[in-house]
Amino acid sequence: MTRTLRNFAIIGAIGFLIDASILTALTQLAGWTPWHARVPSFLTAVLVTWILNRTHTFRGRGLERRSVEALLYGAIQVCGALINLAVFGACLAMFPRLAAVPVIPLAMGAGVALGCNFAANNLLLYRRRAAQLQPD
Repeated sequence: MTRTLRNFAIIGAIGFLIDASILTALTQLAGWTPWHARVPSFLTAVLVTWILNRTHTFRGRGLERRSVEALLYGAIQVCGALINLAVFGACLAMFPRLAAVPVIPLAMGAGVALGCNFAANNLLLYRRRAAQLQPD
């Protein structure tokens, strides 16, 4: 595993914890529905992971216009969330007993989405020019 992928995975785990913590707090303590709570939990996690990935994982590879970079990063994260949801749903459809342990299909969806998000960020948003290539 390259340093870049390792950092991306660690920051993704931090984002997952932030997302899960806010989701849990809003549903358990504030009485929000899970669907409503997903909006601030997801947006907060995306913002935190963008800042951490920009400063650690992809340092020096960001776009000059941070606002454009943030929007593109967010779009990639939304695509990853849709992939995660699709894998989650497919797992539950193929293995209905997993509904009793939803963390298993959630983890499977997160793993697939992590790979897709890393590839999109590394190859599209934070790609390096040939003259800038440095080993990880």
